[in-house]
Amino acid sequence: MNMKRSRLYLTLPFLLALQVDLTSAAALRATPPQSNDDSHPNNAPASQLTVKLSRSTRHRVKGSQEGAIIPLVGVGVGNSPHHKIPFILASALSPVSNKQTHSVEDLQYRMVDTSHTDSALEVLVGRSLSRLLLSEGKAKSSPSGNTREEYHILIKIHHTHLGYERTMLSIQNSLSDILPELNGKSGTSSSSNTIDFRVHAVIQYPRCYDSFFMTETYKNSPNFPEKHSSCHEEEDALDDASKSAGPSPLIDSDNAWKRSWRALEELYHHGTLESIGVSNFGPFDMNGLYEIATEGPHIYQGSLRTLLLEEDMIEELIRHGVHFQCIDAASAVLTGKATAPEAYATLERMGAKHGSVDEDGYSAVQLVLGWLVQRGVGVFPGTTSATHLAENSPLTLASMPKFSPRENLDIETALLTIVNSKGSINKEIGGGITENDGIAPVNVELTANGSQLDGGVVATFFNILQRNVRIFHVHPETGRQVQLSRAIPPGRSGRLIVEPDDVLIAYDAYGVAVKK
Repeated sequence: MNMKRSRLYLTLPFLLALQVDLTSAAALRATPPQSNDDSHPNNAPASQLTVKLSRSTRHRVKGSQEGAIIPLVGVGVGNSPHHKIPFILASALSPVSNKQTHSVEDLQYRMVDTSHTDSALEVLVGRSLSRLLLSEGKAKSSPSGNTREEYHILIKIHHTHLGYERTMLSIQNSLSDILPELNGKSGTSSSSNTIDFRVHAVIQYPRCYDSFFMTETYKNSPNFPEKHSSCHEEEDALDDASKSAGPSPLIDSDNAWKRSWRALEELYHHGTLESIGVSNFGPFDMNGLYEIATEGPHIYQGSLRTLLLEEDMIEELIRHGVHFQCIDAASAVLTGKATAPEAYATLERMGAKHGSVDEDGYSAVQLVLGWLVQRGVGVFPGTTSATHLAENSPLTLASMPKFSPRENLDIETALLTIVNSKGSINKEIGGGITENDGIAPVNVELTANGSQLDGGVVATFFNILQRNVRIFHVHPETGRQVQLSRAIPPGRSGRLIVEPDDVLIAYDAYGVAVKK
């Protein structure tokens, strides 16, 4: 594959290491960009908000299908109240009436993220999809090749079903609940006369952690009607069918997920699954997965914090062609309203002036979702509100104007503050380094005197040497040199906001000036 580095704005850690040729089938490549008309950056139709998943980086199967194409925006129902799920999916997947324009709009949602922690959730998803099939069948009684719709469903393997046999049972149960009329058909999709269903499977956790049962997410989730206090207690309460299917993953917690991966690979090559991936895996387990995988992973689901701060792990995901889906972007931003009010206010101000939605601009959540989608990151705006579904839909995000380098920079800086929960952009932003230390983190842009700058230009430095370099500012009158950046490692980039007339100098680890 032809590899080249982006020299534009390198905002997120994964963009700092981005080496993807935009004409290739690599991951993190969004379909909508590349318009020749710079005056119309928002002319991508919502149906094109997709990314092409990569195939295996090490073991390509001769004659096998190319990487799947998956939407960048989906609707998440994994933590939704059960009585709300039919309403959510009907609003997201079917055309809805716009009371203001008196018209019918298709929000263009074509992906649903589910959970297998409670089979009742998947049954409700299945019923909603059956209604969708029925309504589409009536609307398109004589479907042609041009009228078929493609919908994507992400199913999860919970930590109670790790291991080859239990994973096979979990997927069988999920398919039976979600696609009861289509289950058992071969091919990379299940099809009706008017709709193709593409199924993707993700291992939700590499193992069970007792700390999981202490989290507010678990305590408040409607998907765990019976609460437990430990992994062993949960295993003891598991249904007999799951227990008899295979050994408990607690017996060999370090390797049970590896046997699950073998099951996913088999189902992928059989054509039952369109793609396979993992969620909530740390760097150690991801390295283990890279070692054993003969296919994939194609998808990694993680938090906004992981995306922004786990720099080395994100670089490895890129190197292996793994598509990142952010599972908590909306909730993380809303949390910042209380924990980082200045950063949240920055996002609100930017949204208000970045185009207009009904003359009110974009919300902070919309701004961040659009920013992630423009970076090729998948998002799942989970909500029970029809209004929020419309606000955060592919239809809306596809119309969002492209962000400038400076706007990308400001959004990332605000998000770094939010995920670190320090409540102020001028406080700690990643890596334990603050402005008061006199050294700016690689992803924080400061002026020569260490303050945030409203104007100026974004200067990007790429280190082609085999040793670290640091950037200093030279005072125009006194000649005093002030360090502006931390060490920029070999093969990495760093950015600063500077004035066009500033004099900068780069020193290597030995104190030798390498560029002025």
